[in-house]
Amino acid sequence: MTAPLDLFHSAFHAKDIDAALKALASLDDQATAPLLAKLLLEYWHEAHEEIVFELGLIGEPSTTAAIAKAAEMRFEYLIDWDNLHAFQRKCAYALARIGTTESKVALELMAKHSDPMLREYGKEGLDHWPIPYKGGRSR
Repeated sequence: MTAPLDLFHSAFHAKDIDAALKALASLDDQATAPLLAKLLLEYWHEAHEEIVFELGLIGEPSTTAAIAKAAEMRFEYLIDWDNLHAFQRKCAYALARIGTTESKVALELMAKHSDPMLREYGKEGLDHWPIPYKGGRSR
């Protein structure tokens, strides 16, 4: 049987988002979070909202930089579907859920962004920071 990490890396290189996410399903949060963060910054799939939501549930501090960067990325399919702002808001809430000094700084930078929507979501995230963990994940 192939190990989940090997399955993930094979799926990642094949650009198969469904297989990549399925491979991560059997891993614990600590192993899953950095791989989800890696997927979050890729343009080749259409699962960014699902991934950032999952990262928010996990609340792993090491994913802060990836979430902050993703909030500023312009994924064409999200623009086409008019979901870019919903995604950016999910990024802000994921950062608020992480609840570290680094995630607060990321929200503060977002609240000063030149993009008015990012500014709004950064402020909203700060208003809710830190969001306490209530348990449970989507898997």
